[in-house]
Amino acid sequence: MKNIGKIELFTIALGSVIGWGAFMLPGTFFLNNAGVLNTLIGFSVAIVMIAIIESNYSVLMSKYRSKGGEYTFAREEFGNKVGFSTGWVLLLAYVSIIPLNATAIPMVFEKVLPFYSKGLLLYTIVEFPVYLNDLIISLTAIFFFCYVQLRGLNFSSTMQNTMVFILLVCVVILFIGTLTVSSPVHYENFESNYGNLDINSVIKIISFAPWAFIGFDTVAQVSSESKVNAKTASLMALVAVIFGGFVYNAINVVTAFGLPNESLNAHAWATGDAVYNLMGPVALIIVGLAMFGAVLSGLNGFFMTSTRLTAAMVPSHFTKRCGFREVIIFVSLISMIVPFFGRNALFWFVDISSVGASFAYLVTSLAAYKLSNTRIRKCISVAGIGCSLLFLIFLLTPFFESNIPLVSTIVLFLWCVFGLVIFNIFSINGSD
Repeated sequence: MKNIGKIELFTIALGSVIGWGAFMLPGTFFLNNAGVLNTLIGFSVAIVMIAIIESNYSVLMSKYRSKGGEYTFAREEFGNKVGFSTGWVLLLAYVSIIPLNATAIPMVFEKVLPFYSKGLLLYTIVEFPVYLNDLIISLTAIFFFCYVQLRGLNFSSTMQNTMVFILLVCVVILFIGTLTVSSPVHYENFESNYGNLDINSVIKIISFAPWAFIGFDTVAQVSSESKVNAKTASLMALVAVIFGGFVYNAINVVTAFGLPNESLNAHAWATGDAVYNLMGPVALIIVGLAMFGAVLSGLNGFFMTSTRLTAAMVPSHFTKRCGFREVIIFVSLISMIVPFFGRNALFWFVDISSVGASFAYLVTSLAAYKLSNTRIRKCISVAGIGCSLLFLIFLLTPFFESNIPLVSTIVLFLWCVFGLVIFNIFSINGSD
């Protein structure tokens, strides 16, 4: 049965695009490295690049409406090896973001609930302390969303609609409230954060795009369960990207009004302190609700997509012995392991999630080129290939600040080796 419509596709994509980072990065990255102006320009260029790539997804979704998204596209157009490689790196990207969002929930509690206690210090791993209460909350969140997935697509998509609605309403309230209540002092803060046009700063923001917008492609994973056509599904993904760009920049502007540039580094959570300075404790609750909406919708969205990608990649002779419920439980158990290693270790995997997504963009654009039958369509496909390669250059070369660290490169290499082993096991056991 086709269960989900346009709104659900939009909220799944937007909820996956926006996470905890939108509320932390204005003070730690955007305003210090680029300012309001260059951040806006960089995101605008990035949205155009993502839109070009997304148009190639529309071509593939029109032909292939089965589960698996990029994995299915690559397998059908280039064979099992390319298909598995694409799905394997994308799977790491999707699954790693589940515990990332789960471990962000205690961080939200710590920022907006003054009475919250992290609990007993259990141990320190990779210079990151792991506390009992933080661990319990993270594991409980994963367990809860496992239950949500087991309830079915209608239930999980309804929850997604609610959480994204809360996110958007809160962000709009904060943005309009900031413009309404700002005094001359606040406008002086904004001026100090505005910045001057600088190409290098714009490039920094563009190079950040693979991480910022990972999740728009989740539409491809659930489109087979949608009652809308591929063109409309593609449009919803594009609208989610545009709204995502708005959320990133709206929170950035709010932060710019609330704090002067020279004091940003003195604040552990610049956005929270900025909102408090602008509108008081009630606004702090609103930004907390927005963060909850972002974190929980991201957790739910990547749960939905990672389970479907996993189910598509599992060989048919395995699926005869276990169903989709077992896939959900498997993804949940894998996700529950990661919080025990601390949030710093988790970033090793998250750093390469952008690589996995960018590789999937590249393969999808190549497949779209293969299917193109008009000059315009071929040109768009080539542009998508170019944008994807540019993202990979940003991530894998040492010339940009967005390049992944050495430890993440090692993790990526080991994951690829592990994938080679799994592929051979599947092949030996008769995978088709």
